[in-house]
Amino acid sequence: MPCISRRAPNPLPDSPCSRYVHGVYWFTRPPYLRWAGAALIIIVAAWIDLRPADTIAYPFAAADIAPGASIDAETIEWRQAPKDLLPSKPEIGGTARYAIAAGEPLLPSLVSGARPEIPDGWWALSTELPESVVAGQSLRIVITGFGVGPQAVPGIVIEPPPPADPLGYEDPVGLVAIPGDFATAVAASAAEGNLSVLVGPDISR
Repeated sequence: MPCISRRAPNPLPDSPCSRYVHGVYWFTRPPYLRWAGAALIIIVAAWIDLRPADTIAYPFAAADIAPGASIDAETIEWRQAPKDLLPSKPEIGGTARYAIAAGEPLLPSLVSGARPEIPDGWWALSTELPESVVAGQSLRIVITGFGVGPQAVPGIVIEPPPPADPLGYEDPVGLVAIPGDFATAVAASAAEGNLSVLVGPDISR
């Protein structure tokens, strides 16, 4: 008995012109503009971060500077610093208001005006002074005792006192110039504790 095979019915026509398409893929245009925009943003951000900042030469302490010490070419070194990071340069030739550590920038608040010279015929005396005084500021030193009434003696701050000791162990002692005619009386009054200081205007402002 002959073997009879059956084929499944073909739903498509047998015409040679017919084509069977298994799938259609739709290709869109790559977003080149968006890619370029993202790359441009990254490049600009990197340039802002890496671009060299404007710098200026600024004075720094070359070594530890004691309060009242002169600020001159031997005590400073110039370094490049961002232009708008630090305040205006201090006066070179002034004196240190406080102790300044090596490598610390010499900010105007740390430096007073140039240290004044002791006038001819005057003497310098170490005594307690208000911490707010600066070099060159005028004073009146009032002395009492020794059987005389209060007497006011002119004075000039040569070295201001260092900053206050947080533990209170040290007094704010500075250096004051006084006329030679009053030097002995002022020194004796200071030794007896009969001395007061009146502060005049700050001529450096």
